[in-house]
Amino acid sequence: MARLVLEDGATVYSSGGSSNVKPAYSSYRLNLSSPPQASLTLVDGQTYTGTYSIQGESTLTVSGLTPEPTGSGGTLVYTINSIPEDGSELVVTLNNLDPKTGNTTNKYTLFQQ
Repeated sequence: MARLVLEDGATVYSSGGSSNVKPAYSSYRLNLSSPPQASLTLVDGQTYTGTYSIQGESTLTVSGLTPEPTGSGGTLVYTINSIPEDGSELVVTLNNLDPKTGNTTNKYTLFQQ
């Protein structure tokens, strides 16, 4: 689940926030709980499935996504910014520009449900 979302560095969603610019991010999910399977629900509410892999300590690739997210070629690549030791959240930046949000660079702080 999304706890915090930044588009081009500007906060557009904060979980529990009363004045979110984009409250639809409350439905954003990145589920990596059944390796290597991945499930992704984007800001538009559409759910995609595929597989994921981690390269080194800094890159998360979700590929083979079906249906194919607009402009992605079926692959989304994230830079892993941080993972706290307790594993309670994951901070990633989407390397693909997101056409669903106006081609912004998006940074997500996600927490476990």
